Amino acid sequence: MLARFIAGGVLAWGLLAGGALADPAKAELFQGKTAQGFKIKLLGKEKAFKIHVFDAELKCSDGDWLLLEEGGFLWTRVARNGSFKDAQFGRTDSVYFRGRMTERRIRGRLRVTDKLKGGVRCRSKWIRFNATPR
Repeated sequence: MLARFIAGGVLAWGLLAGGALADPAKAELFQGKTAQGFKIKLLGKEKAFKIHVFDAELKCSDGDWLLLEEGGFLWTRVARNGSFKDAQFGRTDSVYFRGRMTERRIRGRLRVTDKLKGGVRCRSKWIRFNATPR
């Protein structure tokens, strides 16, 4: 099968939470891996985080595989118990993620969907990720 490589970023729409979320100076870098073996980087604060960049491999409706580099996310609020659930959308792609954040770790699962020209649709399964501060 042919492997396609498209470097794209999620230009997410949504509400940017105010206050502490708007100050990136106090954010801490979390690095880790996904279950697909790719690196993932996140920026975390006390009650919020944002995905900086990650790669994901998607299976397409025409039988090909698509390798995406995703980035450009907005901040996601973390609940009092440390859990989070969010979806962010770009022009052609969507990223859904959920999980739990502690002081020492951000872990969860994410799923990416993308629509290519010609009506070809690509999506990943739920991909586990785990990241710790560096």
